[in-house]
Amino acid sequence: MKLRTGKPLWISQVTPLRRTRLSGLHTCDVAIIGAGITGALVAHQLLNAGLSVAMLDKRQAGFGSTAASTGLLLYQPDSSIGDLTRQHDQYTAQRVYELGRKAIRELGALVSHLHLDCGWDSKRTLYVASDPAGAALLKAEAKRTARIGFAAEVLSQERLRERYQIEFPAALAAAGSAQVNAFSLTRGVLHHAQQNSEFRLFQSTRVSSLRENRETITLRTQTGGRVVSRYVVVAAGYESRRFVRSKLIRLYSTYVIASKPFPADRLRPIRDLMWETARPYFYLRTSADHRIIFGGHDEPFDTDSGRMRKLNRQTRRLEEQFASMFPDLAFKADFAWSGTFADTVDGLPCIGRTRAESRVFYALGYGGNGITFSQIAARILRDACLGRENADAELFAFDRAPKARRRRR
Repeated sequence: MKLRTGKPLWISQVTPLRRTRLSGLHTCDVAIIGAGITGALVAHQLLNAGLSVAMLDKRQAGFGSTAASTGLLLYQPDSSIGDLTRQHDQYTAQRVYELGRKAIRELGALVSHLHLDCGWDSKRTLYVASDPAGAALLKAEAKRTARIGFAAEVLSQERLRERYQIEFPAALAAAGSAQVNAFSLTRGVLHHAQQNSEFRLFQSTRVSSLRENRETITLRTQTGGRVVSRYVVVAAGYESRRFVRSKLIRLYSTYVIASKPFPADRLRPIRDLMWETARPYFYLRTSADHRIIFGGHDEPFDTDSGRMRKLNRQTRRLEEQFASMFPDLAFKADFAWSGTFADTVDGLPCIGRTRAESRVFYALGYGGNGITFSQIAARILRDACLGRENADAELFAFDRAPKARRRRR
């Protein structure tokens, strides 16, 4: 399955990574399947904990769904506080928000510590009401977020018109989020990892089988090489279905366009990260070189060829939708692409093992909040490989049972 279609903005500049070919037998503490953003962050945590790591990907690192990511780092998942409380409880809702905000701070610190040039920028968010019902939802959500210690400002239609030059019934503004070039972040973290003698990255290496016995796990590749490890982390995004299936997870396609660079002063009204209450929702950000990145029209995943046929039509729809919102900034897409993402019935990822006795761990089902959840997964999976208990692991376990199916995207 192709994880993206079209030409993403991010892959025009590629950080060189040392190429190593897997031959014969390689042993390590942990093997990671998938060299995207999740695999990179997991590897970083494992190496810092003193474990040896081998990473395998059938593509070049970051060239799967990570290259299609728009890089919005939100602590708010797709499910609202109200949704999470109804499906789980208030503790779960509060803890998920706390972990999201902490993950963004940790990622910012990582970017600074490694001196990565990846377009990191701290941001405010603007969650806009698509209609009067959405405005009522946002007012209720503002009260709920205040109760769990997250400040958010409700903006009226007049304030939105004055501050952002947009026409929506209301919006919720909040601090604490960020944006990043996920592709460059991934390549930068892996470039740093390659300085560690306990790390090996095997690109263009497809895993053909995984066999777990009492003490070791053996990965065989199509080129004949083998990796034998104590633990395996499957961070292969939405291609992980070949290793595990879950009724919690469903696949979707999303569509994205990016403009040519604008004069910086023209983008002042839309510097915040933006999305809406409608489902499916649009999402919007700007880039370090002053482009507008606008996406949405999510739909259940069809086929690779079907998504390719739809890309031109969806590009036009996004251009028209953006022009209706910002007529003074309307543009024709300079880049257009589609990516595959997984969503879950409660908007939370699946992190952990599928069987209590297994030493194969998974990081799956990230919805629209993937990079933030990837950092959360990295810490949980590090602890699992070290045999440590992590009090937050049960929030994202495969066997959790949401009380009700949340409103679909």
